[in-house]
Amino acid sequence: MFNKISSFIIIIVVITASCKKEPATKPLPQPLPVVEMVYTYLNNREVKYQQNGVTLDVNKDGRADLLFDAYVIGDPLNVVDKRQYYVLSSGSTALPVNINEQVPPLNLNDVITLGNFNGNSWHAASEIVLMERNLFGNGTIVWRGNWLDLQKKYLPFQILSNNQRYNGWVELSADKTGERLVLHRMAISKQPEKVVRAGE
Repeated sequence: MFNKISSFIIIIVVITASCKKEPATKPLPQPLPVVEMVYTYLNNREVKYQQNGVTLDVNKDGRADLLFDAYVIGDPLNVVDKRQYYVLSSGSTALPVNINEQVPPLNLNDVITLGNFNGNSWHAASEIVLMERNLFGNGTIVWRGNWLDLQKKYLPFQILSNNQRYNGWVELSADKTGERLVLHRMAISKQPEKVVRAGE
């Protein structure tokens, strides 16, 4: 009897072991094709309150594509002055904006897609606050913003020209200690309808 039970258990173990599936192997991610970019060095131009903003003609067509600037909005109800450091895009330049009206700071090599991505939708003629200094009536200062104190991150954009999309990025830092944005460089794809990587 014992031998029959032992044999039965061994058979069950062998059948169970042989039915195990091999773990599925994920296909390796395919590298993006190399895209030719046009680079412009911005020489660490600063955007500060009560100074002229910085206008960028990214695709060199004689028209402003992006404006970086700072201004103050008074909020008498909450007794606070809000100094906002922002980016404004033209009617033919789109920024990827989320439901909180923020643009994501991308890391080096992050993919900039042609369509919407990661909860962000491309919108032209957008004004987006990157960081904000709040001065309350009691003298308290509070800083806010999803770009606050980030160093050399990438702001993605997309220019529409002749019904074709050109992806690009601006490398910038947001420095609350110096109360400034610092623009390092920018780039745009030479060919339309190409997915690009931030910083490349």
